[in-house]
Amino acid sequence: MNIKDFQELIDLTDYLDESDEYLIRKFTEGGNYMIIDTYGDFLILKRDEVDTVFSTIWNDLYGPISEKIPHILN
Repeated sequence: MNIKDFQELIDLTDYLDESDEYLIRKFTEGGNYMIIDTYGDFLILKRDEVDTVFSTIWNDLYGPISEKIPHILN
């Protein structure tokens, strides 16, 4: 989906930060996150799923903390 078709979502969120390719916003109510890429495509990440999603990405990049052999970036 493209955010240009869902302007009301922008109105319901607050700016948090941005990188070269992503804009990160947070819903004023509920605390869910919205990540928008440079094409206008977006993802809504539920607050209670943030830890699981980012832990999975972190573990893929660096490996679990208990692992002796490092992953990609470690």
